[in-house]
Amino acid sequence: MFVQFNRFGQRFGGMTGGIAGWLLMWPGILLAGIGLAILIWPELLAYMVAGLLLFAGLTLAAWGWQMTQLQKRMRNRAQSGFTEVYYEEPRY
Repeated sequence: MFVQFNRFGQRFGGMTGGIAGWLLMWPGILLAGIGLAILIWPELLAYMVAGLLLFAGLTLAAWGWQMTQLQKRMRNRAQSGFTEVYYEEPRY
């Protein structure tokens, strides 16, 4: 018969609080499951750490490769005299 409202006008219950709760609960459940799996199979931790290190190493190597390519292009443009000029009229 009565509907409770909080001070912002939202109803208590329903889906408003449920979604936020699940967004916090699922990562917690997932991390607890991973922790339990590592306790049962300790070599799983080695695979996870190796995968993380491999991913980080390949990402940094790709980033470094892109930087060297960018430096080469900038050096070539500087040696060719910057033939491309970009100028924009000021707006008043």
